[in-house]
Amino acid sequence: MGSGIILAVVIAAAVLILLATAGAWLWAIAPSGKKADFREFQKYDYAHRGLHNIENKVPENSCTAFSLAVLGGFGMEFDLQLTKDKQIVVHHDNSIKRSCGVDKIISSMTLEELRGYKLFGTEEKVPLFSEVLEVVGGKTPLIIELKGYNDPNELCALTMEQLKAYKGLYCVESFDPRIVRWFKDHHPELVRGQLMDRMKAGDEGLSASGAFFARNLMTNWYNRPHFEAYNFKYRNILSLAVVRRLFGMQEVSWTLRTEQDYKKAKALGNLCIFEKFLPAGVEETGKGRSYEQLLAAAKAGAVCSATVQTKGR
Repeated sequence: MGSGIILAVVIAAAVLILLATAGAWLWAIAPSGKKADFREFQKYDYAHRGLHNIENKVPENSCTAFSLAVLGGFGMEFDLQLTKDKQIVVHHDNSIKRSCGVDKIISSMTLEELRGYKLFGTEEKVPLFSEVLEVVGGKTPLIIELKGYNDPNELCALTMEQLKAYKGLYCVESFDPRIVRWFKDHHPELVRGQLMDRMKAGDEGLSASGAFFARNLMTNWYNRPHFEAYNFKYRNILSLAVVRRLFGMQEVSWTLRTEQDYKKAKALGNLCIFEKFLPAGVEETGKGRSYEQLLAAAKAGAVCSATVQTKGR
């Protein structure tokens, strides 16, 4: 066989390998083949863990923070996990060390035990998911993050039990691909998203290779999400650019803490999860109230049983 033929065969083989690799990569990062309708979600910005402001004694993931979001005309993002007695509560960390100053794991505490502590030195307590649903009452949309601290099947099933009768707009998301997969398998009609960050070895219990595949969206083959909720600081990766351009995948940006980042994310058509500021234009919405006015209105109304100072007390 001549050297020219050998070279041609080598080149052809290399091209085939490259094409196969590219095809496998595109298959791995592709979102759900059935696109979700985001038009109603796009009408709102989303307050991260509610419209919290600890300087005004409104802690994150509290009933007052969620009431403020509703009053301001915002959707909201919040976190779910289970207590020892299988109650769904709204709290970010698996421990209450940061929020309550006590190094206890929520999954090792009953709801009654958990209610004995107050959030960030305020009168607020960790709310139940059911209480938050009652506070919001379908008035604005929810981005519900299910944490990976508990058994995924149990948390997902219990969450859906409570959402069965809920009439408002919501979607679900998680860093844990198993949770997103659960919704794909059991409730494919729901809008579901994969949360992602610049993962490294050790994050979410991942190995170095697992972190590489995760941050480059190569777990999407497993759960086929409708949207990718990526940390806005680290969104400039090839995989995200490709799924947006080639597949038209919706991006959600978290957590936006400046007006500048908010405007950038808006210009990209992203859903925006924000905190520590009110997005520009809130005064021009039908609400037309400052944070202080919203806070006064929230304190004047009923919040939920996780708040000590509720209406009539």
